[in-house]
Formats: sequence, C-alpha cells, structure tokens
Amino acid sequence: MTQGTVYQRHTLSCPRDASGRLAPHRCRGSWGYVVDAGRRPDGRRRQSPRTGVPTKKEAQAAREADVARQRGGLAAAHSLTVGEYLQTWLAGKRQLRPTTRRNYQTHIRRYLQPALGPVRLAELTPEHIDRLYSDLIDGRYVGATPATVQHVHRTLRSALNTAVRRRLVAWNPALHVDLPEHRRARGSVWEPAQVGAFLDFTREHRLYALFHLIAFTGMRRGEAIGLHWEDVNLAAQLVVVQWQVTDAGDGPKLGPTKTAAGGRVVPIDGFTAEVLARHLARQQRERRAWAEAAEDLDLVFSREDGALLRPDAVTHLFASLVHEAELPRIRLHDLRHTHASLALAAGVDIKIVSNRLGHSTTAITADLYTHVTSAVARRAADAIALQIPLTGTRRDPDVSEVLARDPLRRSGTDPP
Repeated sequence: MTQGTVYQRHTLSCPRDASGRLAPHRCRGSWGYVVDAGRRPDGRRRQSPRTGVPTKKEAQAAREADVARQRGGLAAAHSLTVGEYLQTWLAGKRQLRPTTRRNYQTHIRRYLQPALGPVRLAELTPEHIDRLYSDLIDGRYVGATPATVQHVHRTLRSALNTAVRRRLVAWNPALHVDLPEHRRARGSVWEPAQVGAFLDFTREHRLYALFHLIAFTGMRRGEAIGLHWEDVNLAAQLVVVQWQVTDAGDGPKLGPTKTAAGGRVVPIDGFTAEVLARHLARQQRERRAWAEAAEDLDLVFSREDGALLRPDAVTHLFASLVHEAELPRIRLHDLRHTHASLALAAGVDIKIVSNRLGHSTTAITADLYTHVTSAVARRAADAIALQIPLTGTRRDPDVSEVLARDPLRRSGTDPP
C-alpha cells in the first residue's frame, strides 16, 4: 500500500534550546513529505520526495493527494492492457517526426500488439518480453532480424518508461531483458576509381550534381534533396545544411534536419562548386521551359517542374544507374559511407569528418568506421616511431622469428 511521511526541513539557522537541541515549535523551516510507492525489482523501497511546502498542514494535504493519485493510477493500470496503453502512449507523442511515428506504429501493429496486446499492463513481466524477442529471432515473424529486435525494444522501453513516470506501473520490465548481440551494419563502399567511374557515367544526367554532392560531402539523401539555393554560397565554397526531405508514406515533406547536429556548414571544393554552378544553369533553362507552371521552391534538386523529389525515387534511380554502369552494387546511403571512409583513409582528422557528416559526437564516427580509423591509427603509430631517433639497435633473432610466425604479419596485407 502506498504510504508517506511528513517532515520539516531544518537548517543551521533554526532555533535551538540551551542544550543545543532543535526547538521545532519555533522553527520556520519549510516542510516536505515522502511517498512510498512499493519496492523496486532489487527490493529497495521506491520513494517520491517532495519539498518546499510552507506549512505542516499543507504538506499533509499534499501527501494525501499524492497517495490518492498513485492509488488511482495503479488501479487504472490493473485493468489496462498493454495494447490499450501503447495506443494511448503513441497518441500522446505529439512532437515525433513523421518517420519516427510511422516506425512506432509499425512496431506496435506488427509485433507488440499481437504478442503483448492482451496482457494487462500491471502484469507485464520480462518473461513476456523474452518470448516475443525469441519469436522474432527464431523467424516466427516474417522479415524480422536481430536489428528488428533492437528497434522494437527501443519502442517498448520508451513506452514503459513513460508508464513508470505516470505511475501506471512501478517498474519497467523491458530494462531486465537480455538482447541479442547486434553489430551495426556498415554496408559496402566503393574504391576511389569506382566513385569516379560512376560520376563519369552519370555526368549528363539531370541529377548528376546530386550524386556528386553526396559523394564529395557525405550529405544524407534527405539533406541533399532538401538543400535550398539560398543555403549555397558558390563564391565562398560553402553549403549550409538545415533542411531535409522525408516521406512517411504520405508524400515528400520538407522539414528540419534529423538532429541538432545535422544542421551544419559544409565546405566544398572548387570542382564541386563548378558542378553546382553548371547544374544551376541547367535548372534555370528547365524553369524557363515550364514558365508559370513551374513551382518556385528554391530547391537545388527537384523534379523538372520544381516540385519536391521523392526520396525513394532517388534511391531507385541510383540503383538503376549503378546497374547500368556495371559497378559493384551499393546503396545510395553507402555513397555517404564511401565519402567518410575515403576522408579518414586520406588522413582527415576524425573531428572534421564527424562535423561534415553531421554526427553529434566523434564516437559515432569512430564506431561506424572502426575499420578505417584502425588503419589510420596504425599509420600514425609508424609515423610517430619514425620521429624518434634510435642508434645501435638491431633486430633480435628471436623476435624476428616470432614476427615471421605471426599470422597478422602477412606480406602486403592489414590485419582483418
């Protein structure tokens, strides 16, 4: 049962009697109370403290009201099913990006509702969630992968965290479930010659400049499609990334970048500035041909009539062009990975690469491109060693024998 205790806060300035003991009846300190709300999974008491109440009477009234609210919330949760709660939770998430909302809806409809929907929220346990995740891993849901488990888990964990904050449940059972190991897929990347071959093959295509810009800056697909001419300074060789185009199933929409770090200024090289200038001239000819029928959205990349490009249409176009060019198949997003890999391999500082990509921290960049940063770090170690002069040294025969047997010392290759 939810209970609580009222107490008065005392400070060094509170009056005391001759023996140094507090004189509570003359103390003017504020009041507070603690409400007990059951126990945590580890057995510790779960408490909700409140402070700063002016009088004891007000503190007692506030405590009683808090206790009543908790009892009411727990009582309501007792009859509330997981499926009912998830629908209410999603309806209350008013600040979600359209694509995130669509993902949450998919997770709830395909996986959470069928498996956990009928379970009462107050009776949901880690075992219920474990069974769902095992079914996902074992292929009982078509198209599910270990990555699916991670995505569904994030949705459920977020929803149950909100339930805890609303005091509908005392704890979050999703926090006590072991997830399968999942490594983020890096995808494939092209070698420099392959990037050049693709750009040469597509040079006359009306969206050549779009693919060129992604390859030379690492911009995301939606960021490149959402780029405005007012955000491009060809003379200063800079582009400002602050918009993106997304499609949550109801057509392309223009909005702010995915994250705060996504808004950034990206320097471009002189050749890329020339490519954009030629693209602008071509675009102006198209707009004159369309005359008043053209939409004036100031977009760098658009359909012939100036309307927004659909992100999935650009992806399909890229895949088709790669096939026609007879190059190794990669995704359009892998062109961004290719840019990052080439930059790091060329020795560009990881902080600069991270800023160009719009990552919030260099840790994200390092995690995604460990295979490249490791090789760069090895070259750095060799470069540092060359700066330290040593005389009179010789290779120990025993050491030479060990190095010769080391499988990582294969001629002309790097460790895997």
